[in-house]
Amino acid sequence: MSPSTFAPEPAGRWFGVALAVTLGVLLALTGFDPDGLPFQPGALFSDAATSHWPSALFLRRSVLEDGAFPLWCPLLMGGQPFAANPLNKVWYPPQWLVLALPPALHLNTLAVLHLALAGVGAWTWGRATGLRAGCAALFGLAYPLAPRLVAALGAGHLDLLYAAAWFPWVLWGVWRCVRRDASARDAIALGLAAALCFLADVRLSAYVFVTAAAYAAWLAVTRGLLRERREAFHLGLRLIGSALIAIGLSAPQWGPLVLLRGELSRGDLSLADAAFGAIEPAGWVGLALGQHGGGPETMVYVGVSVLALAGLAVVAHPRKLALWAIVVLLAALYAMGDQSPLWLALNRLIPPLRWWRVPSRTWLVAALILPYLAAWGAQAVAQRALGGRGLRLALAGLIGGGLACAAVTAIALVPPLVIGSALGVLALPATTLAIALSGRLGARRALALLAAIVLADLLWIDRTLLEWRGADEWLEPHRALAEFLRDDGAIRVYSPSYSLPQQAAAYWEIAQFGGVDPFQRAAFVAAAAKATGVRPQGYSVTIPPFDVSGDEAISDANREAVPDADRLGAWLVTHMVADYPLEVEGLALAGQVDGRMIYRNERALRATLNWDGPNRVTVTLHEDASGPLYAVAASGLGGMGEAGDVGLPGAIQPGEREWTFAAEPDEIALGVAAGAAFLALGAIALWGVRRVSR
Repeated sequence: MSPSTFAPEPAGRWFGVALAVTLGVLLALTGFDPDGLPFQPGALFSDAATSHWPSALFLRRSVLEDGAFPLWCPLLMGGQPFAANPLNKVWYPPQWLVLALPPALHLNTLAVLHLALAGVGAWTWGRATGLRAGCAALFGLAYPLAPRLVAALGAGHLDLLYAAAWFPWVLWGVWRCVRRDASARDAIALGLAAALCFLADVRLSAYVFVTAAAYAAWLAVTRGLLRERREAFHLGLRLIGSALIAIGLSAPQWGPLVLLRGELSRGDLSLADAAFGAIEPAGWVGLALGQHGGGPETMVYVGVSVLALAGLAVVAHPRKLALWAIVVLLAALYAMGDQSPLWLALNRLIPPLRWWRVPSRTWLVAALILPYLAAWGAQAVAQRALGGRGLRLALAGLIGGGLACAAVTAIALVPPLVIGSALGVLALPATTLAIALSGRLGARRALALLAAIVLADLLWIDRTLLEWRGADEWLEPHRALAEFLRDDGAIRVYSPSYSLPQQAAAYWEIAQFGGVDPFQRAAFVAAAAKATGVRPQGYSVTIPPFDVSGDEAISDANREAVPDADRLGAWLVTHMVADYPLEVEGLALAGQVDGRMIYRNERALRATLNWDGPNRVTVTLHEDASGPLYAVAASGLGGMGEAGDVGLPGAIQPGEREWTFAAEPDEIALGVAAGAAFLALGAIALWGVRRVSR
């Protein structure tokens, strides 16, 4: 069935409008604030505020105010590489929109644009593979509303959203590239989409590429491209060219990562650390019951209507859609982490896989594939491709019962007077769907009804997974504390209870000894454990680790730990802040702001740190001292400190002395050079494609 057969269908003309309206409804239901940031309702933190907003702010200030490319950030974990950290998105082209927009508006613009990109990509891939325009529209509207995507947005996992938006485009590129009449242009499109997916998020892109490779192999076999030597050779050149282009374009990001991999704490993850966030077997109950306000990493709900329609599709087209049924099952198995023999076997056999911790993120693959299957299920209904009236009515009952079940789970969330009307509204479409499956409705009306059911189902859950909060909630409450620290001459601050949030420290340019970031040097993690008295029990994305449980609040974290004032002083930590008293020798109470205790570290060496732009740190010592001085946290990016050391330990000579640490783009330059080489190889491969095509 050719996509061009359905070109005149009206749905193709109004899909863009329908997508804009659908996203508008989602944003309205979740209280969209263009100057706010996304949070999960009731959550204390969001990665959007903690990580992405500070990174965007630092990039903007580095370029516009300092006129420098940001290689090094002195504000976090004693200083760390910035451009080499993939979470900072320096190499992801859309991130540079922050030069034109304020950071919060920039992040919101990217979030909305990527939701739209995801919808258009789903529509495009669906149409290419034979979905009718109305069914492709259902797919294109359902994918951006997938609860797993919306939950990721609510948690502030913007990088996952960005990469998920490129997922259907990568599969579309594979579909175009694995054809008899494919050209070098198709290979370039696939390479570009794959590179953007990788630059958006290194972690999710791995699952995308595995899925794309399986899809390419499936298409090559089913289309008979491997039976003829010339076609197989032509296909191999195209895929190799695409891979080389993707590798070349993304080299400035993966190059420094490869060079720094031995220094990072993430390289020594245990199985238990890598399995963090895995989906428990009981968690799959959430497939049938709407997880109102469910956790972002363990959100498995895809919509009972989507799930049932996907089942319809597999029943109607078992051979055609077998690959995707297998992909969903494997994603579910892998998402269970150490509860799954598949995950355990692979991670024991291939230890580097542990870098991709939080195995539940493989369910983001199902977040795309299940709406795709649901669209095929809707097409089967519209074309009456299912045999057996009993089967059709039974599946209709499943959809209706699932919708009613989803409504019942909302009893605790919706006033009683609304429950009855909600059940009635949901029962009516389910009944109508049964009529559609029995053949008493026209195709267009059936598709419209199915789309309404799916969108209502998804929006019903999505509104509980996302909300926007203004800076008056995540930034302004910390102004008084930040200004007190600045006025008191703070050089570097340590807080065992995270009393000075990362976004506030970034905005007021206060250097922190700890912080929240998975990109950590193992040497600094060990040094921080000695200085803070907090011994990590396994891998943690925070320094110091925040080990809280039960009813314990984050403000009570690490209360029992005893910081070492001398070691912290050697790191030029001049102030400590906590939500509780610190009885540590060498600390003097400097004041109290909003219940937070502020202490001066009298053991800190008297020195100044000048941030001469984002890539230079000048340390001036103002007193006689002996013993170690740790000015920066890592050897960093091409010369920040001494390679292999944590900063600059050693005897300090009496008298005033000055040291300047400068980050040089050595690793970046190597990455760019490697990228140019891979692009050249890709160009040669694609030149071969053109030659063979003649």
